[in-house]
Amino acid sequence: MWYQERSNKYKDTTLPKFNLCCGRGKVQLPLLKDPPVLLQHLLFDNDVDSKNYQQHIRAYNMMFAFTSPGAKIDKSVNDGRGPPTFKIQGQTCHRVGSMLPMPGQPPKFAQLYIYDTEHEIQNRIRGIRNPNDIDDQIVGKLSAMLHEYNVHAKSFRMAKERLQDAPVQDLRLKLISDRVSDGRLYNLPTVSEVAALIVGDVNTSSKRDIIMETRSRTLQRISELHTSYLSYQYPLLFPYGEDGYRHDVLHRDTGNSNSSKRNHLTIREWLCFRLQTRKNEALTLLRSRRLFQQFVVDGYTMLESERLSFIRRNQKKLRVDKYSNLSQTNHNLQCPGSE
Repeated sequence: MWYQERSNKYKDTTLPKFNLCCGRGKVQLPLLKDPPVLLQHLLFDNDVDSKNYQQHIRAYNMMFAFTSPGAKIDKSVNDGRGPPTFKIQGQTCHRVGSMLPMPGQPPKFAQLYIYDTEHEIQNRIRGIRNPNDIDDQIVGKLSAMLHEYNVHAKSFRMAKERLQDAPVQDLRLKLISDRVSDGRLYNLPTVSEVAALIVGDVNTSSKRDIIMETRSRTLQRISELHTSYLSYQYPLLFPYGEDGYRHDVLHRDTGNSNSSKRNHLTIREWLCFRLQTRKNEALTLLRSRRLFQQFVVDGYTMLESERLSFIRRNQKKLRVDKYSNLSQTNHNLQCPGSE
């Protein structure tokens, strides 16, 4: 960070401390590892394939996203008279459907990892608005990359193989939110940590878990607090399926912590940490151009949604506080001799 962004500008200037990036040391998260070689080439090189990928990066990401974005994009701001801008209107959400499409319907999003994979590349390109902008060879290489490295792609491949081996009517796929590892040290889950196949009755241990039916017309909204909320939507920003924000991550003990204050990581702190440039950390996020803009907007809507949710959950407490302050003010005004 810039030196002038340090905390307590007039104290300890020889050993500056920074608040925005890491909460003066209390925010500890694992650094993002370098992306696979193919993605490094497409992001950082300057040949024909790289330029095509960089120019249409949002379309490429949309082709491989596991979830559908539920936001209205305002395109009026991009009129050619300024830098590219990503702006949305209204509330945003990420949704997921069933493992297989309904009869007669084309596969979409996560279904593309399971259904008709012999024509996966054609199905992915066919699903976007301007297919002529897309290089099918790049799509094929990205598909192979994600199937090799991305833990979510592997979990859906597991479901595909189970459906092919012995079709089961009541087979379901549970997308698991909770983790048992320390989120300050680990963010690369295994297949068994992110998904589980279920036959018969469903016993979900977390209200944030998503249960995908074999076939259904229903779209389910994924909670902003689901650990994989962002990696489902941005597989080309998190090519390994890295965990996103986790509500159970504790602050690092810096010796200056106050036990009366909260000690859990917030969404704002997670985003601030991820938006910094650090030594030994991959620049996959920061070098993803228009997709990075979309990610930042999406992250901010996560933050606002959680703040509104907090207000909704704590209405009684918040109203009591306001009532208490009002009563105290009224008491002071009625006391004899009060000013």
